[in-house]
Amino acid sequence: MSSRPPQASQEVVYGRNAVLEAARAGRVRRALVARGLGPDPRLAELARLVPVEVVTPEQIASLALGVHQGVVGELEPRAVLTLRQLLETGPDLLVALDGVQDPQNLGAIMRSAEAAGAGGVILPERRSAPMSASAVKASSGASEHLQLCRVPGLAAALVELKRGGFWCAALDAEGELPPWEFDLTQPVCLVVGGEGSGLHRLVRERCDVRLRLPMIGRVASLNASAAAAAVLYETTRQRLTRL
Repeated sequence: MSSRPPQASQEVVYGRNAVLEAARAGRVRRALVARGLGPDPRLAELARLVPVEVVTPEQIASLALGVHQGVVGELEPRAVLTLRQLLETGPDLLVALDGVQDPQNLGAIMRSAEAAGAGGVILPERRSAPMSASAVKASSGASEHLQLCRVPGLAAALVELKRGGFWCAALDAEGELPPWEFDLTQPVCLVVGGEGSGLHRLVRERCDVRLRLPMIGRVASLNASAAAAAVLYETTRQRLTRL
């Protein structure tokens, strides 16, 4: 088999789950697998979905930025939607991120969002982690099943979302309501602030409601991905029980 390396500009993803989910989503052009790996049903499925080339472990290590489990996938360019295009897909649950710059947090939030049935994630063009291989790996490939939207300014995007029938709910440690006291069965966009600075003032002001997670222990708050997961699953609980 050919072992030509990816081009320097080629987007890649690594890790068995992440590569397989990207392949299921139709984004993997070619998978590179390290020589000598043992049997794994994920690798067998991957080989049915995309061309697979066997290369040296050293070649895999040179392409991956973290734990790769012997697998790297070359990706087709990802479609990035405008907000109008995203709304045309008919979602009733969205997540908007304001200043989340850690790719691990970005990936973890996208994993929770996809598992909770969100229709897409909205990222600002500035002050946001890129949708990198590290973020895809942190999402365990779940990010590949979400629509991705980038907007010039998040505050203006929230206005457009509200015009489109969405409630915009900020996750805020100083919020006025816990999430179980707000109706999350209606079309809603959960707005999550960054790791250090939280929500920007104008973004916070554009939201309809601020939801807080009560802290009983000594820590003042959860990190962005943990807080997002908690509220996303309260959303799921309400929608499954229609409270």
